[in-house]
Amino acid sequence: MPIYEYECRGCGHRFEFLLLPSTVPVCPSCNGNDLERAISLFAVSSDGTRQQALSDGRKRAARVQRDKAHAEAEYERDHQH
Repeated sequence: MPIYEYECRGCGHRFEFLLLPSTVPVCPSCNGNDLERAISLFAVSSDGTRQQALSDGRKRAARVQRDKAHAEAEYERDHQH
């Protein structure tokens, strides 16, 4: 049973999915099914791939932080007396 990597066209989330018989992959982030099978990277590591992984991680962390700040501000705005 192969593990495939998918990218959701709806939210951009990239994830791995163990494809079992009669299963359909769904995005774990948004439950979307508009997915594109992505080309998986080899397990070879170099300075370039490490730098890219760090850059991707920083971008994801910044997006999470931005979403969290937005949600907190929205909560405060909606719950002021």
